[in-house]
Amino acid sequence: MEALRQLQQKAQSLTPQKVRSDFFNFIRGLEAYIAEFNKEQLNKESKDVFGNPLGFYSKATEYISFNNSLLGRGNKIKYEGDPYDLEDTGDFLKSISASVESFSLVFEASDPKTDKVLRNLLTKDILGLSDKDLNQVINEKFIPYMKGYYLEKILSSKG
Repeated sequence: MEALRQLQQKAQSLTPQKVRSDFFNFIRGLEAYIAEFNKEQLNKESKDVFGNPLGFYSKATEYISFNNSLLGRGNKIKYEGDPYDLEDTGDFLKSISASVESFSLVFEASDPKTDKVLRNLLTKDILGLSDKDLNQVINEKFIPYMKGYYLEKILSSKG
């Protein structure tokens, strides 16, 4: 009966404010990790947060990238019809970040060219995680954290 009483006391000590604060700090520690998912979703998958294509390179881009390659100003040729990878100079992708603000996860891009980049896409919904990526973050980070958190806070012999 004493063990049950101790479990109940530990559970009651986990106030919503305490759990929220601990979880907030945990997510804050994942900001860079989560931003990397967004960058890969854009660069490797060429998809917005809903799985829609970002856009496709034109014949003009193919000529420009080929010419730049010949002039030593880039080595990746972007062929007509290839999906956008948002990797011209790399500055835009590097500028993407995620941060926890007022209990919200906020994605942003600080590159001064952000407005120009968004104008050239088929979609503006590029900052954030797709359901697939969000589920991966939940499965790889949140669930193990929550299991460990409750095991430590309720079931451990530490008070």
